[in-house]
Amino acid sequence: MANLNEIELQNLRHLLQFGESSLEKYNSFAQNATNPDVKQYFQKSAQSCTQNKQTIMKFLQ
Repeated sequence: MANLNEIELQNLRHLLQFGESSLEKYNSFAQNATNPDVKQYFQKSAQSCTQNKQTIMKFLQ
């Protein structure tokens, strides 16, 4: 991992928190969607949040 300063670490933490919040919302929206296209959109959005989180976590290792 690169040497990160405090602000950079805070920014990463905020990205992770925002991504987790978005993931929960997208999953909830997908569960409640009745239109298959809308449901798929929210499922893909949730998957994107998960992938972003994994990328950030790999960077931090």
